[in-house]
Amino acid sequence: MRKPIYYAAVAALTFAFSSAHAAWRVDNDQSTFNFVSSKAAAPGVAAIEEVQTFKQIGGMVGDDGKLEFSVELGSVETNIPLRNERLKEMLFKVADNPKAVFTGTVDARKLKAMRAGAFADVDLSGQLTINGQSKPLTASLRAVKLASGALRVSTSVPIIVNLKDYGLQDGVEALRTVMNLNVLSSSAPVTFSVVLKSGK
Repeated sequence: MRKPIYYAAVAALTFAFSSAHAAWRVDNDQSTFNFVSSKAAAPGVAAIEEVQTFKQIGGMVGDDGKLEFSVELGSVETNIPLRNERLKEMLFKVADNPKAVFTGTVDARKLKAMRAGAFADVDLSGQLTINGQSKPLTASLRAVKLASGALRVSTSVPIIVNLKDYGLQDGVEALRTVMNLNVLSSSAPVTFSVVLKSGK
C-alpha cells in the first residue's frame, strides 16, 4: 500500500471516530503497554528476554461499539537511550510510521450495563495496522468495571505480534547486525492494561 493512500485512510478513520460520540476514551496516565524482546549474543548462549514499554497510548470506544486503539511507536522505552533511538529510526521508522493502530468492534451496550466490580471476558477480533500493512488479530481480554464507571481492559493472555507480518524484518536484521547479536527475535509477546474513562 502506498504511504499517501495509507495516511489518507488513517485520517478518514480518525475523522470517523472523532465524529462519533465516545462512550470511553483511553486514560494514558493509568494505562500500560508492554512487550518482551528476546536476543542471544552468540550461538549456544541462552536467550535474554527483556520487558520494554510504550509510554503513549490512546484511543476510544464509540457508542456504536467501534473502537480504535493506537500506540505511539516513538514513545518506546527500553531504559537505554541509544537503544530507544535505534528502535525508533531503524526498526519502526517513526518519521514515516508513527503509530500502530488496532480497530475492531465490541458490544458497547453490554459493557455499559456492567455494575462496579463486575467483569467480562471478551475475545476481540480486528485489524492491526503497522507500517502501512494491516493484518487480522484476535485478543483475549478481560474488562472490569471500576467504581468510577471507568473500564479497565487487560490482556488475559499475551498477544504475539510478528514484525515480519508488517514488512519490518529488514529493520530487525539491521538491529541485530548493529547490536552484534546472533539472534534477535522478530516476534514479541504483547500485554497491556488500559483504563477507559467515560466519554460522557
